[in-house]
Amino acid sequence: MPGVRSWIALAAAMTLLLGLQDRAGAMDAPQPSGPVILTVAGKIAHSNRGALDPKRDGVLNHHEVTFERAVQFDRKMLASLPQGTVRARLAALSAAATFAGPLLHEVLKRAGAEPQSVRFLALDGYGGELTEAELADKTWILATTMDERPLALGGLGPLWLMRPPASGVEVSEEEGQRWVWALFYMEAK
Repeated sequence: MPGVRSWIALAAAMTLLLGLQDRAGAMDAPQPSGPVILTVAGKIAHSNRGALDPKRDGVLNHHEVTFERAVQFDRKMLASLPQGTVRARLAALSAAATFAGPLLHEVLKRAGAEPQSVRFLALDGYGGELTEAELADKTWILATTMDERPLALGGLGPLWLMRPPASGVEVSEEEGQRWVWALFYMEAK
């Protein structure tokens, strides 16, 4: 029969384990197997990484982003989510193109977020925000491809926030300014 010391040691180990699990932010989201192209932080219920590390997370740190935990996605993880498409023509493109990628609300769902707003950040520091009313539009996508080719870093990628244009295919200048390209970070508020 175990002695009092054994029970105390077992209780201490269980307490420590539960405390570590809470501090780690319940790392319950799958880990990316490829390069991370999207980090989601803020009011999220799931995570697969801890706090921002200023040395390891140079670009996030450069943009003065901070978080205690986040969910990171690689292309494979984003491709596993329900997808949407947008056919659009922007002033920057010579012809209409077809964009595809995960539905924004599915990405937020995977992160366990039910935000009142979401802030987006592009690699060049450009940003945008969608309100709760705008998020109710379930047609927003995080495009990963244009005409079946991956959006590349240094081009328009890794991700481009967009939705089907109100006027069919043509995107107004005002509407196009809401679309964040070179997107790599989202914060659920």
